Amino acid sequence: MRRALFILMMTCVAASFATRLEITNDTGSYEFYYVSISLSSADSWGDDRLGSQETISPGETRSFRLSNGTYDVKIEDEDGDEYIFWDVDVSGTVSMYVDLENLGEQNWGSGSSSSSSGMAPITIENELGSYTIWYIKGDPSGSPWGDDRLGSELLDPGETFTFYVPAGDYYDFKCEDEDGDTYTLWEVWIDEDGFYWSVELSDMD
Repeated sequence: MRRALFILMMTCVAASFATRLEITNDTGSYEFYYVSISLSSADSWGDDRLGSQETISPGETRSFRLSNGTYDVKIEDEDGDEYIFWDVDVSGTVSMYVDLENLGEQNWGSGSSSSSSGMAPITIENELGSYTIWYIKGDPSGSPWGDDRLGSELLDPGETFTFYVPAGDYYDFKCEDEDGDTYTLWEVWIDEDGFYWSVELSDMD
């Protein structure tokens, strides 16, 4: 009986957080320092979802787990400018591309919500079972590996991470897990549709 109750509780918890709000910094040159997400029925903004050590750099995406509902979203960049979206209906995965045209306040859907022209989304999904991905590299083929795309984040099993690269070139991608094992793809052609890589243990180098 206890086992059945526990499974039911875990199922309910998983279902309630099955939705995600993905925020992409599409400003070109300004980092996002703060992200507040509150239910539209709330009287005040909630805590900063990025924490004191996190930012969203231009071209990067952060994913926030939420339950189904309608939310207000406030983003503040490094200059203190605010981007406020009212009544964002979140169900499933909602992608929010925030550019300079979104400065100020607006109802969701009234401003720009598409990625920059010529930029392609690269989405990495961790399907390694119980291993966390610590580092992600994605750079043009033939060039040295660049910075870790995850920054200070980790990519836990079952989660995804999206970043953007200029389209129209070949790219190499490498992930490294908590044990130092690497997973590498070479010379992947990237057009504006981007690329989705579900990293599995069978991809280990």
